[in-house]
Amino acid sequence: MEKLLNEILGWPGHIVSGSKTFYREKNPTHLVIFNANVCTDAGKVWWGDVDVTISKNDLSQLAKESGKTIYVLYEIDGRFENEKDPKLDQAAIKFMPDGSFEINESLKKYYSLSA
Repeated sequence: MEKLLNEILGWPGHIVSGSKTFYREKNPTHLVIFNANVCTDAGKVWWGDVDVTISKNDLSQLAKESGKTIYVLYEIDGRFENEKDPKLDQAAIKFMPDGSFEINESLKKYYSLSA
């Protein structure tokens, strides 16, 4: 899975822009999780910036092919004191093995990600 995530999202630690502010201004409708942690139920498998709007189809396909739920977490929910036990229930978005995805309720008013 890590190899496929590297192909989809870039190498671990990947950044989408040198300036978060510039990237958000340039892509105001994109759901971007800076310093994200990408996890499965088994734990963290990748970390870095994720433009979910650009990568959602690939992440959905990966969840489908692997048969695993893929969680995209904010940095704090998968690092530091949460490194060994990521807060999967706090995921910004999760991609299910059936090809669907679920965006966190708190983000729905800001982002509309069509399937």
